[in-house]
Amino acid sequence: MMFWFFQQRDAFMSQRCMEKWSRDRLDDYVLLPAMPGFVTRNNSFFVSHFWRTRDDPDPGGEYLRLHQSQLKGQEWQYIWVDWTCMPQSPRSRREQAYFNTCLRTMSGIIRNCGFIYFYPPFEARLWILYEITEYVLTCDGGVASIKTPDVEPFLDHVDEMLKVGVQTTLEKHGYRCSYDGDRQYLMSWLELIVLLKQLHFDTDFIRKIMDHLTWIKTGVQLYSGVPVVHLQRFEGILVVDGKVHTFTPFPPLGQ
Repeated sequence: MMFWFFQQRDAFMSQRCMEKWSRDRLDDYVLLPAMPGFVTRNNSFFVSHFWRTRDDPDPGGEYLRLHQSQLKGQEWQYIWVDWTCMPQSPRSRREQAYFNTCLRTMSGIIRNCGFIYFYPPFEARLWILYEITEYVLTCDGGVASIKTPDVEPFLDHVDEMLKVGVQTTLEKHGYRCSYDGDRQYLMSWLELIVLLKQLHFDTDFIRKIMDHLTWIKTGVQLYSGVPVVHLQRFEGILVVDGKVHTFTPFPPLGQ
């Protein structure tokens, strides 16, 4: 059983800067099972944010205060911020293993939580584009529910990926990622979810496939019905009624 650390409302609303994850402040958290149904949009938020520096995403607390102001009047219980809810460097061996598992299952948090953000002037950050894409392409009405001027460039690029493809869009706008390993991982998720949308699958079926990718470790998934869908994640192959489509293969588990 995998569990996520979510920060409790009182802890988030009382802090002056985004708190770094710490094993010494466990009372600030609740542990929620990393399974469908335990994290929902009516009680949990996912925070999408730029990292302002490598050592601290929001050193002065500017964006924290914006989030606190927006969330103050809403009803919710738990919030997930990567800096606060995942072990940060330096990590012990066990913390690194947990961190890696969090990366593999973060898509489940994005799909099932409320989505909150404040972005500075546009920068082509690949993690941000992925987080927005995961959210808006796996929930009906997702674009309309989060559309503000600071997110519009990313939403435009989601539309562009659907028209011309992921790699063409990323190269055109110079999307970057600090770590090569993250880039490979994000390319797989982006290319597959965009491909599913291009093939006009409905939102429920896209969520079903993405949930299976998140929770099931097998490399092959078969969906009988109309159409028949066969997914091989580690080979980067999606077969729909006998027609083969390709995407960047997912890295083997543990890498």
